[in-house]
Amino acid sequence: MNIKPFNTGDVKKRSLNVLIYGHAGSGKTHALGDFQDIFGKGLVISGEAGLETIMPKNIDAVEFYSVMKPVDKSKHPNGYSFKEILEWIQTPQFREMGYNWIAVDSLTELSRRAFAEAREAVKDNRQVYTTYDAILDPIVNDLRDLPIHTILVALAAVREADGQTVYWPMLHQKSKEQQYCGTADLVGCITVAPVTGKNSQGKEITQLQRFTIFDKVQGWQGKRRDPKNRIASIENDGNVAEKVKRILMSDEEFEKYKTKGAA
Repeated sequence: MNIKPFNTGDVKKRSLNVLIYGHAGSGKTHALGDFQDIFGKGLVISGEAGLETIMPKNIDAVEFYSVMKPVDKSKHPNGYSFKEILEWIQTPQFREMGYNWIAVDSLTELSRRAFAEAREAVKDNRQVYTTYDAILDPIVNDLRDLPIHTILVALAAVREADGQTVYWPMLHQKSKEQQYCGTADLVGCITVAPVTGKNSQGKEITQLQRFTIFDKVQGWQGKRRDPKNRIASIENDGNVAEKVKRILMSDEEFEKYKTKGAA
């Protein structure tokens, strides 16, 4: 057998798996509009209200009302199960539509529906989580394997651990929260905090500003696979898409980017 190894320096990843989470109103769905601005045509798979914030971006969207169960078309004529949507995503027809990224808004709602369907499917409560795993894990794995940017959006859950407050993406089963953070290339935690400064008249004012955390900071579980260290642990905005672009730049592109004063 003749095995030819490759060199890790030659690996060029062109798409990332991104997890964005934060409290309600922090700007998670709004961040999807930045992916449209930077990477072009995308698709949002929506399981809850809130797309109004990105209406001006004219992003394609489909709605899911179940995970595996058939959807009642009399109630939701334009709705689908997540299973149906995922099957469509894997067709040549979908590839021909030219999407550069896909987002699930939200992973929290997908998890909730998967758990509810698992509970309906089994009589033995001891099998609920096994069934839940069997429903949700293959879906997340299939999304992760797509050759385009995949963004999972989730609410933040507040947990207490060893006397510390920590924030994880809100999912049924705590091990899932850690698992999906672990498999993502980039985990951005969007937060909003008051910032005090001065206006043009020199008067002190306080405004709300978005921050995105990409590291384990103040209980948030951010993460970055950023081999060239191009993004900070805390970035002073909610534009996650711009951070993805920065990570994927060639050295020449990044030097030009820095020269323009953007970094």
